[in-house]
Amino acid sequence: MDVASRTALDVQLVVLPADPEEYRRRVIFQCFKWDPQCDDVSTISDQACLISPTTAAYLSEQAESLSSELLQLERVLSLRPDLFAALGVGSRLRSALAGADGIVDNSVRVMRFDFHPTSGGWALSEVNSDVPGGFAEAGPLPQLAAIYVMGAKPSGDPAATLATAVERRLGKSGRVAFVHATSYSDDRQVMQYLADRFSHQGFDCALVAPDHIRWREGRAFSIAEAQSGKMDAIVRYFPADWLPGLSPPANWRGFFQSRTLMCNPPQALLSQSKRLPLVWDQLGVSVPTWAALLPETRDPREAPWRTDSNWVLKPTFGRVGDGVAWMGAIGDKQWLQMTRDATSSPRQWIAQRRFESRPLSTLSGPRHLCVGVFTIDGRACGFYGRLSTGSIIEKHAQDVPVLVLQPLADTPNAS
Repeated sequence: MDVASRTALDVQLVVLPADPEEYRRRVIFQCFKWDPQCDDVSTISDQACLISPTTAAYLSEQAESLSSELLQLERVLSLRPDLFAALGVGSRLRSALAGADGIVDNSVRVMRFDFHPTSGGWALSEVNSDVPGGFAEAGPLPQLAAIYVMGAKPSGDPAATLATAVERRLGKSGRVAFVHATSYSDDRQVMQYLADRFSHQGFDCALVAPDHIRWREGRAFSIAEAQSGKMDAIVRYFPADWLPGLSPPANWRGFFQSRTLMCNPPQALLSQSKRLPLVWDQLGVSVPTWAALLPETRDPREAPWRTDSNWVLKPTFGRVGDGVAWMGAIGDKQWLQMTRDATSSPRQWIAQRRFESRPLSTLSGPRHLCVGVFTIDGRACGFYGRLSTGSIIEKHAQDVPVLVLQPLADTPNAS
């Protein structure tokens, strides 16, 4: 890690001086955290993550550089269908991508880059460039936490920034479809929050499933009851790699040929693949920020992950830390199954050199931190935080608000 990364490691956790039950209720009802439990574990932290202005600026700058490089990679990669299979993209999706008109330049692009503190500085674990979550956790959650923490403020609001970005394309009105798996409450809460923010800016919002969308000459129409008609934009929270599972009447390929404004276009699937670093050298695009921050990544057939615990296995299109492990980190039976899967279907996995997450001290014991930085159309616009007792940030991790410390002269009670 470079000197800038190490000097930007100014981060701490503080307990929020709030009544726990009152705070929990406010998080649930004000911050759209409808699913506050995972199994028997609360996913609402009673702490706040405080970062210095230097750290906030560093992470924002890195995220913007990563976004710029990624968009360049996507543009070149969209013209290289011969590389789609190497990314782990299935045959039906490869066909849809090859038939699309490249990356849609008019689309609104939202990404979230996940950073982790290590002894050597900040390390990048991944980008979610397809359907990033965490909008409420990066907006109303830190706004609520700031009430209890003097001298610290939220930084940005990705949902508000997204609504403004769509408004720049459509004007101050229009119909927006929020496409998601409607039967999942954790997906619904994300889209309900976004729809509320968009409604506040004057948009007519429809919360619909992907199979409610029909296509006419490349334009999207909803057939959902009481929400039918032409849509001017689509905000998608349904992973692109799930689209082929839709029933035939839905014509899932229409998403890849859309003339309707999209956020994100399904072509983002190309950069969502964790196998993207394996084809960098064939694209002729300079990616110095990615090369500096992302650990060495290899095809499972070319890394010693079976015998060396310094290598971690990850699913190519994994999410929420599912399926991430290394030798000795999980039970023998589970590891044996992962070994079989990675051996029989190597393109569905990557091997990545493991970094040592630096735990932060709390009264409840050490906690590992992930800070997600949102970018919209290439500009950083907010922070999302998660805490875990283990070094893998997975579904049991807690949402923690990220606040930026303010100079003394900027605090309300400064003398």
